[in-house]
Amino acid sequence: MLFVIKIFFSLLFYFLFGISNAYAVNKISVFGTIEHIEGGLLPDALITLKNQNKSAVTNRFGEFDLGKIFPNDTIVVALKGFQKNKFIPSSNMKIKLYPKSLIQEQINNARNGDTIIIPPGIHYIYPDFDVDSTTGVSINYKANVTIIGSDKSEIRLMTNRADIFYIYESTNIQIKNLTIGYLGSEEKNIEVISSAQAVDYSKALAVARQEIGENSIFKYDGKLRHTKGYLEPFNELELGNIINVVNSSDIIIENSILEANGNICVSSTNSKNISLEGTTLKNGLYGLALDSSHIIVSNSFIFDNGEIFNQNQSQLFFSNNIIKISGYFVPEFVMIDGGSIEILDETVIPPPKPTYLTADSFKISKQEITFEQFDSFCLAKGKETPDDSEWGRGNRPVINISYQDALDYCLWLGELTGKTIRLPKINEWEYAARGGVKGGDDNSYSGGNILETVAWCKYNTKEKTEPVGLKDPNELGLYDMSGNVYEFCLAMNDSMIILKGGSWANSGVGCRISDEVVSKINYWDDNIGFRVIEEF
Repeated sequence: MLFVIKIFFSLLFYFLFGISNAYAVNKISVFGTIEHIEGGLLPDALITLKNQNKSAVTNRFGEFDLGKIFPNDTIVVALKGFQKNKFIPSSNMKIKLYPKSLIQEQINNARNGDTIIIPPGIHYIYPDFDVDSTTGVSINYKANVTIIGSDKSEIRLMTNRADIFYIYESTNIQIKNLTIGYLGSEEKNIEVISSAQAVDYSKALAVARQEIGENSIFKYDGKLRHTKGYLEPFNELELGNIINVVNSSDIIIENSILEANGNICVSSTNSKNISLEGTTLKNGLYGLALDSSHIIVSNSFIFDNGEIFNQNQSQLFFSNNIIKISGYFVPEFVMIDGGSIEILDETVIPPPKPTYLTADSFKISKQEITFEQFDSFCLAKGKETPDDSEWGRGNRPVINISYQDALDYCLWLGELTGKTIRLPKINEWEYAARGGVKGGDDNSYSGGNILETVAWCKYNTKEKTEPVGLKDPNELGLYDMSGNVYEFCLAMNDSMIILKGGSWANSGVGCRISDEVVSKINYWDDNIGFRVIEEF
């Protein structure tokens, strides 16, 4: 019996010894350094293990040594002023910590009703890896929070593939007087490898492949680019948003500059009542990417975005904006819902049977094409600019252009935007001038029955054109469809072209919506201009 007990304990000893050795073999030596992401070693960083009771603090050289530990664990590194981060244990570790910005912490920790003042200067922030590795600052489940910049305040995210502001389940959030943009380390070594400036990715890609190779892969941010040492494929799903609004309402962005660097300026999903006032949207693949309701963009400067907006059944309202694509001024369009207007002629007794004015849905330029916009076309095509009759250029309607000039402009604008652009048909022009089904047939002129309030005509001008958009608009927000300049239509009467709307030289006759005149196709004058249609 004693012999059996001895054998049992001997086996138990060797079994336990074997397990102990097995565990000892599985342990690894964990040591290394803690460094600032921007360079420099960090002393006094606390390194702890999530499951094992062991910790260390970096010395003045940023070094730490946890000794031998089981590798199936998580290292947590914490240091005041830096983001807490987690790592898998290994030998000779080189751990880099991302600094926390005071501004970043203030916004993330904002309470309902807070107003946060951003000091002057540039404030660099990294994505918050402790909260969300794709977000710079988050405003979640908050109400009545205001973020205001001081003189020349900027927030720059130190990466190019993350949301800078993420607003979720929040209401009445205001962002004012700020410049917000990207400054990623991956941009330091970027060089342009193609002169292709097409806003359409596939067109630009085709040009670039002809230039440098069929099988090359490129990054796209308005130009085709590559990073020295590697090629980065374009992936729209990896785009960041300067401001990303989700499940929120009453978001106001005012007097700010949003610099997207090929990402998206403002994105919104399942949200409502978003307002951009006096704000610049620049250098985005999209200026606006929307799947929300009631978005107002007014008095803003929108330029060099591959798309002005990506409207997915969103209620988007543009008002008095300046828009540029690839450096060229382009018109602002208004969405016109199709329908049918009953036209009654009550001047005849008894009145005849009503006629109907019908049009499908389309977009039309909010104002007549201006010199500023037409001169962009001339610059792009190396074409001589038209004479302004010494009245001034800029925001006045372009004049002294032919019907063919207007057609050429439509073709160029279509190539620039990737859309189908043309002159309006007679029924489209009149339907829009009447204000669609909102206006009907009640008004003689576009926007009203008092000529001088809605039109520049012979009674209120000094025999010349005036800048667009100064008179009252019609029910759809369209300006100067009566008066200022006659407008070319996509229609012919025998060999003559048809013009609508009247001009600065006309009285009530000619400026009425129902009036039209004809002209020779190669005729031009200082009272003829045009506006354009965008098909979809």
